[in-house]
Amino acid sequence: MHINELQHSILSVLAKEHESTARQIGAILSVDESTVSRNLRPLLQQRIVVVKGYLPATQFGGRKTRVLSLNPGWLRVLGVSVEQGEVCWALADFASNVVSCEKRTVDVNQKNLVQLLRQIFESAGQFDAAAIAMPGLIDSTANTVVISQALELKNFVLDGLIEKPFLLINDANAAAANYLSRAKNLVYFLLSIPYELSKPVGLGAGLIIGRKIYEGSNHSAGELGEGVPLTRKNVSLEDLEKDPAVLFEDEETLDQFVENTAFKIATAINLVDPELFALGGDFKLLPETILRRIVRRVEEQVTVRKVKTLNWQIDENGSRTVATGAVRAFYERFFSDLNFARHVIDRKGAGL
Repeated sequence: MHINELQHSILSVLAKEHESTARQIGAILSVDESTVSRNLRPLLQQRIVVVKGYLPATQFGGRKTRVLSLNPGWLRVLGVSVEQGEVCWALADFASNVVSCEKRTVDVNQKNLVQLLRQIFESAGQFDAAAIAMPGLIDSTANTVVISQALELKNFVLDGLIEKPFLLINDANAAAANYLSRAKNLVYFLLSIPYELSKPVGLGAGLIIGRKIYEGSNHSAGELGEGVPLTRKNVSLEDLEKDPAVLFEDEETLDQFVENTAFKIATAINLVDPELFALGGDFKLLPETILRRIVRRVEEQVTVRKVKTLNWQIDENGSRTVATGAVRAFYERFFSDLNFARHVIDRKGAGL
């Protein structure tokens, strides 16, 4: 099925409104009801749209009015989060409901990345498309990792890895996608702790400006550069997960981490002036005392705090937010980009 522009707009309305009648859709799109109904037929035949129910007939009789919605079972998208020290994958339906989610702590690098992704694809079960989130400069239009210091990748192209439609996106932008309905302007700071804690941490920022993900002219918006290690001692990510107190064994390095991280966060906040900023990813693994120290140093360096209180929150979901956010970003592209939607629908129809 090759959908037209109006059919794509109908799908976008249903994605936003969840349930609508043909008349309501027509009113939103400034199109008469009969034209909407005619364009709905192929969508109903392909089971992309379904009849959710009926409004009761009026006292004057006539046919009952159909209540329409997207078919949650029509498409299943696999969202994958790839970080230095773990991978997480979540399967979601066409209504963005998460069906399953799994996580694995592992040292991810250039040598094992492709094998790990193939293992995830094999274990995820039935899915129709994928959205993969990674740290670094990502050209999502070409499905290419331009450069990722965290994963030691350069000009890494994912085409050919999977035959199904897929989207490649920066991990912090994927996480920020989960907040599209919560704030008009937001910065989501994603901390990625490597498997070996003596290596530099990764810190990126996902930007939402005007309720849209902002990637920048060269796909590098939100790249904050390589961070500093949490400790110089021989400690693994698994050790940290078992006992966060291991960080206090090297106070000097920990102090450098706090100062470096707070400075980068404050700089980004001063530039964007968001209504909300979130600390996500591996920030949840840090002891609360460390988090409070970082936020206090941020507040001391942010100009706007002189006139108002900063709104911030900790995202406790870690890499799950990135994986589910990758799905959300996939659907955001699907409902806003006609050519991308056509590509997904055509491949779905071909059974790939």
